[in-house]
Amino acid sequence: MTAAGSGYCAAVVLAAIFATAGIAKLRDLRATLEQFTALGLPRPGVFTRIVPLAELALVTLLLIVPAVGAIFSMITLAFFTTFLLSRVRAGVSAPCACFGATVSTPLSWVDVVRNIMLFLLSCLALIATRPVRPTVADLATTAAVVGCGAVILRVLRHR
Repeated sequence: MTAAGSGYCAAVVLAAIFATAGIAKLRDLRATLEQFTALGLPRPGVFTRIVPLAELALVTLLLIVPAVGAIFSMITLAFFTTFLLSRVRAGVSAPCACFGATVSTPLSWVDVVRNIMLFLLSCLALIATRPVRPTVADLATTAAVVGCGAVILRVLRHR
């Protein structure tokens, strides 16, 4: 296992997640606008267009310059998480809109936990200064970490 390989695997996983989120929002801008409005996002019309494009820009950074992409994903996730935290504490139960209209479950602490996990994955991606070919051990370790995170989120979601 190599640190750079594990870091780059983390960057690729993050890129896939941000790509999924950005594309889902762009596929149905009207639903994204409705969800952003329901969440109480200021200027939801502006954010409906900016957020998915920013997420897709992160994809490029994470794949080409993973450490820089990791820094920007940490900043982005800090903003997203702070906003979600404020909404959860305010009792907002609208869907998260994190993955566009594909998610209809009410906003909850699970969304905040998910973002914290993604933030930690961004910290791991900081190790990769450039794209590298990961070893099988790097892939297995990253898959195990991501799989454990998914199981934790699933358990929390069904509590």
